[in-house]
Amino acid sequence: MRRNVKALLSAIAASALLAFVGPEVGFAAAPAAAPILPPTLPSATGPQEVDVELVLAIDTSGSIDYQEAELQRKGIAEAFLSKEVIQAIQSGSLGRIGVSAIYFSSRAYGWMGVPVNWMIVRDQKSAEDFIRTLISAERHSGRGTSISDALELSQRMLERGPYRSAKQVIDVSGDGVNNAGRRVMDVRDEVLAKNITINALPIMDDSTPQDLDKYFQGCVIGGPGAFVMPAKGFADFSRALRRKLVLEISGLTPGQSPSGNPLLKNVAATTAQNAPARPAVPRGGYTPKYPPYPGGCDFPMFGGFGGYGGFGNFPER
Repeated sequence: MRRNVKALLSAIAASALLAFVGPEVGFAAAPAAAPILPPTLPSATGPQEVDVELVLAIDTSGSIDYQEAELQRKGIAEAFLSKEVIQAIQSGSLGRIGVSAIYFSSRAYGWMGVPVNWMIVRDQKSAEDFIRTLISAERHSGRGTSISDALELSQRMLERGPYRSAKQVIDVSGDGVNNAGRRVMDVRDEVLAKNITINALPIMDDSTPQDLDKYFQGCVIGGPGAFVMPAKGFADFSRALRRKLVLEISGLTPGQSPSGNPLLKNVAATTAQNAPARPAVPRGGYTPKYPPYPGGCDFPMFGGFGGYGGFGNFPER
């Protein structure tokens, strides 16, 4: 499998599709415009059914250097091309998932992008197509880490997506806390009120807060079966994401799936049409599974949080 990943990445680079912007770009000098989502063409037969709609929210803040970004993208490629993830996808009742990806630093000070605006992944070929699209897309490093901006953009992706499923998941991966945008817990509660699950993959090493996993537990994740899957540095990102994807696709949690037997029996084989309706979570009424993070959830770079003008909502479009 690793040879396949290496060959795929080499082929993309050789064909000049690898449009990666390195650390020499630096920080954005002015607030970045909110990404304009490509239009989704309506289907004559209605939205296509998938087992899961998954948005990968990928941190591209300045704390992630060029080498770490390469490990991050290589890890995504290895995870999606792994036999475990392909098998989990094909074990679903429909045997396909809808996947999109966003890049985030911060709306006001950095850069937000949509490298993949929804694709179906059902087998090795479609997984390779997804990875090729992701890696060939432009990627900038940006100032600030706004998890709240990432959640807002991910929610918009799900609302405008071309698919329908019984399960919608936002998968946030990063190495820092919320330091720009709106208050992350306010945005989290708004997302959870839409019956969307938020999971997280904190990337932890000597340069990050040593309780970053606890931060994501107390401030970011939520919804049915929500969980945190830490990676021990960027070199461990592929392993952590692979296991995380298997759990998300299969509708399991880490406690239900021992590391020695990550697949078990798929229990998410339910179509959107036949799925029981999940009760809506009232805005602001989310009861967290984990205790609040003791240090607070927002650590603004330049002052307080509030309305648009540096720290607030995306402008209406």
